[in-house]
Amino acid sequence: MKTALSMRIILFLTTLLSLPFGELSVHSGDWPQWRGPYSNGHVTKGDSLPSKLDNSPRILWRILTGPGHSAPITQGNLLAVSEEQGDNEVLRLLDKRTGLEMWKKPYGQTYADDGFGAGPRCAPLFDDDRIYMQTCRGKLSCLKVKDGSILWEVDYQKKFKVKWIKNKSQNEAAASRRGYSGTPLIDGDHLICQVGGEPGTGVVCFDKLTGEVIWKSQDDLASFASPLITIISGKRQFVTLTTEKILSVDVENGELLWSQPVPTRYFRNVVTPVAANNSVITASHSEGMLCIGGSGSNGKAKQKWKDANLKINLATPVVVGSNLYTFAEKDRFICVDTATGKLNWEERGFGKFYASTLTDGKRMFVLGQMGELVLLSIDPVKYEELDRMQVCGKTWSFPAYSNGQLFVRDQNNLQCIQLTDN
Repeated sequence: MKTALSMRIILFLTTLLSLPFGELSVHSGDWPQWRGPYSNGHVTKGDSLPSKLDNSPRILWRILTGPGHSAPITQGNLLAVSEEQGDNEVLRLLDKRTGLEMWKKPYGQTYADDGFGAGPRCAPLFDDDRIYMQTCRGKLSCLKVKDGSILWEVDYQKKFKVKWIKNKSQNEAAASRRGYSGTPLIDGDHLICQVGGEPGTGVVCFDKLTGEVIWKSQDDLASFASPLITIISGKRQFVTLTTEKILSVDVENGELLWSQPVPTRYFRNVVTPVAANNSVITASHSEGMLCIGGSGSNGKAKQKWKDANLKINLATPVVVGSNLYTFAEKDRFICVDTATGKLNWEERGFGKFYASTLTDGKRMFVLGQMGELVLLSIDPVKYEELDRMQVCGKTWSFPAYSNGQLFVRDQNNLQCIQLTDN
């Protein structure tokens, strides 16, 4: 009886912890969306990172891919990746164990290289027997996992009058110029997206089964950041970084709960906000890092701290306990106290411009843009590097991690690397 009760408590707590990040059906070993099962850079419960790395990667399979920065995702024995083929963005479904293609489906017009590479940016999104895709040009599709057939689709330009910006004088870098990069979020039966179309369609909530609009809210243009769902001041809310601010809306009806200006040069907000103890933390390449926290039960929040020296260009942080870890400007990997904004430590030697970070809560992977994988021990007091290994070529794609295997994409290949003996 005691054992059964303990298991029920564990199950309840696990469910409770996962809810703020969006209600996806997550199973052990799955990496069903960008930044993992909970969209926060943490691996699934029970999965773990290795304690050391081999001298060279144990590659189980490798396949050629077309251009694109879209991250791979996994569900069960399936892996999905999006790439450019000809004039189309194409979704490919693979056998995760072998890399063999099961089907592929063109689902929207591709995006030419505008200085940041060609092809898809948005990651696919698994949800059991359905998979969702958002193109660079703002076409949202729902496909059957079984065969890739399209169940429904919405064109942002047609339905919400998204103005496709073609030159720098109009707006330096809204998503409607350099292509949508953020990934939508599942919340129960809802699919919530940052659209940035005509007034009142900054954020749009769809019925995930039909594509019908449930609610729409705000006037802001879409940034390159992905959103998150979290609890602040007792209320579940959808938080996203737009071209000029961070804002939060009620997940049930789209009502604005709070907003905070985050101006940047060239309207280029990229970093996905992260949740941290009744707060959210975001950063930009010009304003630095800021924390917005709440109190009470009304969902409201306001700025708690800001540090203009903690600038981040592209890399989204991960939070472990009361500390944040991320790749910052000037080739610095940093650890920051989430409660105060205090810089605990910084370390150089990770390359430039971009790095992906994921964790199991004890150790951390940092994948630099030149394809070097760094293994760290999580320590808020000091930097502690455990190992390094070159795993791929130049990459801006966030990897997937499942049952001790790393799925990493560079400019030419997608490969599966065995890292543990699970």
